Amino acid sequence: MARLNEERVKSGIQGLDELIEGGFPRGFCYAIVGGPGAGKTIFGSQFLYHGVTRYEENGIYVTLEEPPFSINGNMARFGWNLYELEKREKIALVDASPVHTSQSRYVIKGGIGTEDFSIDGLLGVIAEAKRKINAKRCVIDSLKALSIQYRDEFETRQQILKLIRALTEMKLTTMLLAETSEEKADSQSFGTEEFLAQGVIYLHTYRIRDSVVRAVEVRKMRGVKTINKLCPYTFTDEGMVVYPQETVFR
Repeated sequence: MARLNEERVKSGIQGLDELIEGGFPRGFCYAIVGGPGAGKTIFGSQFLYHGVTRYEENGIYVTLEEPPFSINGNMARFGWNLYELEKREKIALVDASPVHTSQSRYVIKGGIGTEDFSIDGLLGVIAEAKRKINAKRCVIDSLKALSIQYRDEFETRQQILKLIRALTEMKLTTMLLAETSEEKADSQSFGTEEFLAQGVIYLHTYRIRDSVVRAVEVRKMRGVKTINKLCPYTFTDEGMVVYPQETVFR
């Protein structure tokens, strides 16, 4: 269990750390859960990019779905050049996507959805990247892809447990991006990754008449006193911004 005096990892997301007593307890895995378009990839990229540029902490981005060149292109709108940081050995882009068309240094043989893919192989590459660049942070994007690899629900849970346990043993502060529907997000039931993770943050998107309202919710954070309310968030030219003093009314 995290202690209140543990070292905290700043998220790099304006306003978010105010909801979790200044940041994430170091060395644990956290589930970032939301529906399509909620901004999970932006969240993960911002966590890594600002980890390097603001806090001098290198990071690993593991993509199981979208190829790295696509993520890098989308993040360019915020002025975040992940490839440039990779060249400087500040970020490692681990490509486990189904189709390898990137120039990343770390490529998982076969990729997700093939017989060659395994969690052990993925963890081996993550460990190599961690040693190479002295990484402190990690993002897994996203856990939904594992349901493609492992059709049996029990096996999927076992592999997620293995992944979380290994990343924690590596002392990487990790964001596990996970997709869900808004209906499931509104329920109080936890998925496997949410149950096993040290903390769970939901990115909600609500449609109110003709507008889309976005709200962040800290559903769980072990050992941390949190602000338990829905706080609005938006995307600016500089990334995701959370407004902890405001409240979302549905």
